[in-house]
Amino acid sequence: MPHTGRHAPEALREVETLAWLLDNSIQVPGTGGRRLGLDALIGFVPVVGDLASAGIGLYVVWRGSRLGLPRVVVARMLANSAVDLIVGSIPVAGDAFDLWFKANTRNLRLMHRYVAAPETSTRSTSVALAVSIGLVLLVIGFIVWLAIVVLTTEIG
Repeated sequence: MPHTGRHAPEALREVETLAWLLDNSIQVPGTGGRRLGLDALIGFVPVVGDLASAGIGLYVVWRGSRLGLPRVVVARMLANSAVDLIVGSIPVAGDAFDLWFKANTRNLRLMHRYVAAPETSTRSTSVALAVSIGLVLLVIGFIVWLAIVVLTTEIG
């Protein structure tokens, strides 16, 4: 059963703290105030780091679902986490991507939007979800194509 009403502020504070820790807790000197978080640092550990970071990020999505957010909003939050995991797993480029695409902060914004105004239309979220799914499929397709090209070149 969703935790709405009096539990919402507590859940939002919890998610705000976690999103800040994962996405913005460390200021990068000489970048004009650019910040990164533990998500980017953990992501430097191949495979395990990205999976651990995604697992922690799923807690944010779970809290959103427990607040009674519309299913399409929770799906969008999952898509944000999937994009972060899939693209973040690409060596070097994925680490740079983590500096820009802050999935937990994006998910927190979605939570704030729908907790503050539950009657808000989910049309824009549906469109963004479709675009996110398309991007995830495009990246997966590119990785598969690249793997085939590399294997074909190496084998024959």
